[in-house]
Amino acid sequence: METAIIALASFIPMLLLLVVVHELGHFWSAKAFGVKVLEFGIGYPPRAFGIYTGRTETLLSADTVCLTGALVDIRPGQVVRVLSGETDDGELVAQYVEIRGAGRSGSLLAALGRFAGSGNKGQDAAPAQPTRASLDDLQSDRYLRHEGRVREVDGSRIVMADMLYSLNWLPLGGFVRLSGENNPEAPRSLARRGIGQRAVVLAAGSAMNALFPIVAFAVMFMIPHTELTGGTVHITAIAPDSPAQAAGLMPGDRVLGIDGRLLETPDVLVREVRLGAGDEMLWSIERDGAPQQVRVTPRLNPPAGQGATGIAFTVVDQQSERRSEPPWTAIPMGVSRTGEMVTLIGREVSGWFGGGRGPEFSGPIGIAQITGEVTRQGGFQGWIVVAILLSINLAVLNILPIPMLDGGRLLFVFIEWVRGGKRVPSEKEGLVHLIGFVALLALVILISANDIIRLVRGISPLGG
Repeated sequence: METAIIALASFIPMLLLLVVVHELGHFWSAKAFGVKVLEFGIGYPPRAFGIYTGRTETLLSADTVCLTGALVDIRPGQVVRVLSGETDDGELVAQYVEIRGAGRSGSLLAALGRFAGSGNKGQDAAPAQPTRASLDDLQSDRYLRHEGRVREVDGSRIVMADMLYSLNWLPLGGFVRLSGENNPEAPRSLARRGIGQRAVVLAAGSAMNALFPIVAFAVMFMIPHTELTGGTVHITAIAPDSPAQAAGLMPGDRVLGIDGRLLETPDVLVREVRLGAGDEMLWSIERDGAPQQVRVTPRLNPPAGQGATGIAFTVVDQQSERRSEPPWTAIPMGVSRTGEMVTLIGREVSGWFGGGRGPEFSGPIGIAQITGEVTRQGGFQGWIVVAILLSINLAVLNILPIPMLDGGRLLFVFIEWVRGGKRVPSEKEGLVHLIGFVALLALVILISANDIIRLVRGISPLGG
């Protein structure tokens, strides 16, 4: 029970953090290009609560219809739903207004009739009046549907706070809801923007996930922390048939440097070996007081318990000190560490196709278990390292041309560009994304079932 609590308490905040980082990319880029952002949601509905912000001015005209009373009934503080058109100058004009919580007006049937006769496709006459008619009964791609709290009102306009920040009950993701994501007719819609701007908005989420590790590492370097410095690596054992044995290394050798660079700390040896796996490296060693050089080629897929080179070592004369890097040093270090992680992930993937062990996938349950175990063993530092790894994986996964994900939507933008601006019909694109969603959901269910079996058997996803 304690393990499950630690797993959930560490995984859910991490998931929400990475989701917010991702969605901020879509949010900021959409705002920069003038796309109407309707909602920034954390978690998935049903909604727990929300806060309306912003100032959107919407004009009222003689043709504006209030479905719940009269326009003079609108007051500051009320929540209203509005169906707005757009003038040639880009100003919003309210066509239909609904005051939330107000009674239905007797003019609704006439409004529905006027709406049907105003050019709405596929409708020749007003539909029969439903029992609880509302703005939802008016269907058209030509209008912006927005909802918000009234800030100001006069006879010719209303000013609304219609950007909703919402917190929802299912903490498994998040979303940014934009006007007309696939509908170029809607005012201030994403689909109205050019190919380049839409591509930027779609790719911005992955870009933010790629940027997060750099920022996280830089912040970790800037915060005062304890680092182990100095020390000398003394080899204590050599595994048989290992790269170390093939290179002629022996117990008692001291490792001084790699590829002409002195080892500032023993951690550098471990990191360089992991990054250089598969490539020949020149080690500077000291044996019986005499310097020597040997060539070692770390293995990509070593036997269990041996490591890439097959050495066991101890560290002597190591010290600890408190350090804090300035921003101009911490940021390049963050870039470097992120690059190293990307390299290691790339080597792991290439190892799947090089005769090594195959990939081991984990779904939400497995990732939560991993997060809990690493957090319990490594504290906050372990937690942030897992978050960095997940962020890199999310950046790559979301940019791949997989239907339903950002990369899948980018693929359709690319196809449009190749076709000289001719769009794939939205219903066909929607069908592809629906099929992709079903396939992705089925894959997650299968992986989660394997996670559950592993959990019941007491097998750690970290091995051991």
